[in-house]
Amino acid sequence: MPRLVTGRNVFDEALARLCDLMGEGHRLVCAFSGGKDSTIVLELSLLAAQLTGYGPLDVVMRDDEIMYPGTFEYAERVAARDEVRFHWLVMGQPCTNVYNRESPYWWVFDERLEPSAWVREPPTWATWLRHENSIDRMVVPERFPPPPERDLFSVMGLRGSESRARLCSIFNAKGAATKPNKYGVRNFRPIYDFEDSDVWRAIAENKWDYNRCYDVFARMGIRRDKLRVAPPLMKADLLLPIAAKAWPQWFERVARRCPGARTGAQFGKLASQPVRRLGETWRECFQRVCIDEAPAWVAERARVMGAAVIKRHSNHAAHPLPDVKPCTSCSGATGSWKKLCFAMYDGDPFASKSAGIIKYVEPEFFRQGAGTWNGAPAW
Repeated sequence: MPRLVTGRNVFDEALARLCDLMGEGHRLVCAFSGGKDSTIVLELSLLAAQLTGYGPLDVVMRDDEIMYPGTFEYAERVAARDEVRFHWLVMGQPCTNVYNRESPYWWVFDERLEPSAWVREPPTWATWLRHENSIDRMVVPERFPPPPERDLFSVMGLRGSESRARLCSIFNAKGAATKPNKYGVRNFRPIYDFEDSDVWRAIAENKWDYNRCYDVFARMGIRRDKLRVAPPLMKADLLLPIAAKAWPQWFERVARRCPGARTGAQFGKLASQPVRRLGETWRECFQRVCIDEAPAWVAERARVMGAAVIKRHSNHAAHPLPDVKPCTSCSGATGSWKKLCFAMYDGDPFASKSAGIIKYVEPEFFRQGAGTWNGAPAW
């Protein structure tokens, strides 16, 4: 799809988008995480509010307990600003731990633990909302009622340059605003056309405050395009091993809180992936790591997935499922034994790689009373 060249810079375009919404009388709530993208969205929204006379800006953040040091300190500085109405939510939701195959979830500010076992405690003035599992529940009309005949927008820092899936979502929405979700809230992505360089240039030239953990990662040698602030155990990347060296006391608390974190810091991505032995085929590796040596719930899902993949493949091919090179007629993670092994090593609890063969696993499965996602997992 061709892109529209307007002759204006992305900063002015994003500001104009926000000013248009505020001028029309809609209610905007800035979804804040402490990352660089939400920093830009926050500052642009405050600037648009000043230009349009919008008034104080609602800013909402879900406390995930474990984030890189500097993140929550930055959030507290934002909350202290006069032009901000900050909503600090503690929802007790399950968060993912890719380094623990026994249980892929850990619970934020777990009510079954003593507070001394948490990595840190939230501010005393935070709002506690137990068992609100979905991140979509941060911004809802009950908490932020919009004016009559106007919409409620959740303003977020999604950018198309971060991934092809996010770029496609922008094209599908045909702009910055999405259709209302099941709660009647529309997402708004004003900086969807920003690049990494645009983000850091805006922060530098305007002398905006930002999360200082980025400075630490930059000094530790992390490239600009790899700098990201997200729950450290949600995805296996190179930041956790670096963070363990940069903040050793913080990491010790994380390692005690979440089993597997120490292995992840030591071995990086290899701690969350299957490793094939010398002379072993990927089919043999799948049997060993996903069934024979795997936790019971992973083994059961792998058996179901393996049988279904073989049957699907036999419907259009006379040869066995390839070991390495994927079958071009199979879909997703089902094209070869290697892809199947990588997909099912962690049991694929969110059914993101299973091509519709198996369903996602509810939090209730791992912990009685934890509730369900009430739809597809969204954390």
